Amino acid sequence: MGGSIFAQDLPTNPEPGKCYVRCKTPEEWKTEDVTIEVAPSYSTYKTHPSQYKTETETVVVKDAYQKLSVVPAKYGTETYQIETVAPSKKIKKVAASYSKAYTEVQVKEPAKSLSIVPAKLGTETFEVEVKGPGKKVEVIPAKYKTVTETIVVQDAYTKLVKVPAQYKTVTETVVVQPASYRYKYTPAKFGSETVTIPTFDGGKKMRIVPSQWKTETFSYLKSEKGSKLKVVPASFSKDYQTIEIAPKTAKWQLGAKSPDCESPDPNDCRVWCFKETPAKYVTVAVTKLDSDAHVETIPGCKTMGEKGCVTGTYKKSTLVAPESTTMIDVPATTKTIKKVVMVSPPMAEKVMVPEVTKTYKKVVMVTPPSTKEVTIPAVTKTIKKVVMVEEPKVIIKDIPAVTKTYKKTVMVEAPKAIVHDIPGKTKKLAVTNVTPPSYELIDVPGKTQTFKKTVMVEAPKAIAKDIPAKTAVIKKTVVSKEAWADSNNIPAKYKTIKKQVLVKKGGLTQWRMIDCKLVTYNPLPINWPLGSATLTPKAKSLIDSKLIPAINANPGVKVEIASHTDARGSASSNQALSERRAQAVVRYLVSKGIPKDRLVAKGYGETKLLNNCHDGVKCTEAQHRVNRRTEFRMLSE
Repeated sequence: MGGSIFAQDLPTNPEPGKCYVRCKTPEEWKTEDVTIEVAPSYSTYKTHPSQYKTETETVVVKDAYQKLSVVPAKYGTETYQIETVAPSKKIKKVAASYSKAYTEVQVKEPAKSLSIVPAKLGTETFEVEVKGPGKKVEVIPAKYKTVTETIVVQDAYTKLVKVPAQYKTVTETVVVQPASYRYKYTPAKFGSETVTIPTFDGGKKMRIVPSQWKTETFSYLKSEKGSKLKVVPASFSKDYQTIEIAPKTAKWQLGAKSPDCESPDPNDCRVWCFKETPAKYVTVAVTKLDSDAHVETIPGCKTMGEKGCVTGTYKKSTLVAPESTTMIDVPATTKTIKKVVMVSPPMAEKVMVPEVTKTYKKVVMVTPPSTKEVTIPAVTKTIKKVVMVEEPKVIIKDIPAVTKTYKKTVMVEAPKAIVHDIPGKTKKLAVTNVTPPSYELIDVPGKTQTFKKTVMVEAPKAIAKDIPAKTAVIKKTVVSKEAWADSNNIPAKYKTIKKQVLVKKGGLTQWRMIDCKLVTYNPLPINWPLGSATLTPKAKSLIDSKLIPAINANPGVKVEIASHTDARGSASSNQALSERRAQAVVRYLVSKGIPKDRLVAKGYGETKLLNNCHDGVKCTEAQHRVNRRTEFRMLSE
């Protein structure tokens, strides 16, 4: 050892009784905090949906029109005279010769009868809204109530009621043997001719031509749709950032001994090399912002035909042609009677032969049959309908209206009246034809008869009644406020790491005077738990108070951390345990800022027992604890 010491430069002016170690001048380092951004700032958005309100609008569903009612014509009766027997001659004193004949007289005038063809009814299907359109919500449901609504299941229509004709019986006198002249010698010859007489001069009647309607379907914008906002969140990607936490350094290292070296001193013939230690880096995972969050607007609609808008329809009855009237001629009526006329006068003395009459009863029609319209009211049905009384909140989804199909009876063809001719009735009466004698002719005056006929006193007319238009209220949903978005800025995230910065280079070899006690092993009384290599808080406190001050007081000097075990257990396990305990102390010192290159961890296992507690020797726990120890000492380079 003496030769090796003298072979090196010894400290100058050493003090007696002092100890010196050969060491390198320490490097001076400082620790700086480096802050890096590990997550960028970005934006988030919260969207609010469009808000809606309901508006009402009154629309005409049926035009106003006029309803006509007919005031029929008024009729009266006039009397007039018709000569039923023409003047003739008769013969006196010579009896007339008579012959029997039969003639037909009308005892009941021809008339009209009506048969009613009732209106034809058919069935059509229509839909009734039994559940109004509403809203469906995801959080707070809409509230509904049930209301009663009356719907028409059979339209009102008219039918004709038969009003029969009215008749009366009148007494009419018919000459069955006319007055004539009787001649003494050659009687007159008589015949008959047909005479047509009026019974009704004819008139006018008014007929209502019904109005013509058409049904049109109108569309309206039932519901607008506000714009929607779509939040496109920020997108990120993973990245890594490498930070230098310790720069590259260099330290002296003794090279291998030259093979041709003849000196027995192990430190001779060796080269000191200033070896470079590479820098230390740490790689930190960071988040990189690829694209920030933004809001995309999906446009709504406010015009019919656009996607998303709801179109409603309603039906309107439009008057094409109003009710009107037309005059219909009622033809005059006549009847035929027989009139006796003299074909040839008598050639003799005229003798007055009184006429022979016969009375019979005849049925005449006072008023013709007619019809009157009877209005059949519409048939209605009461149904229950669900309507929304409170709009839902939060997220609203449209619920379509629910319809139900009903059948109702409608008039396919209006009723009408068919007029049938009823023939008159006749009766045969015996009539005596007189052939007067051919004597003195006597004038037989003609006879007249009074008849009644019906004449129109006042023409029929129509009275118009104004029927107002019908309206309906429709509901429309419009946008009261478009969708909007609130933004929120998420700040960036940072991470602080510690970086060692070289303040002053070291590495120069020098002699340092140290306490001689530190050159030998000094106990570090850590009470290791049995089989454990974990530092307890008490052990860390012990290192802080005893070991770290000694290391800091001797900068640049290497320190050996030596750890031992007792003999219990196998030698290999004890060796590994002692090494783990020494490394635990070194790791803690490094965490406290002691450079790692100044620390040497050594585990000796059970090779350096302080007593006789070897394998197979029975010892107390206290004796074993003596061997279970950790020590430290200063080393020379």
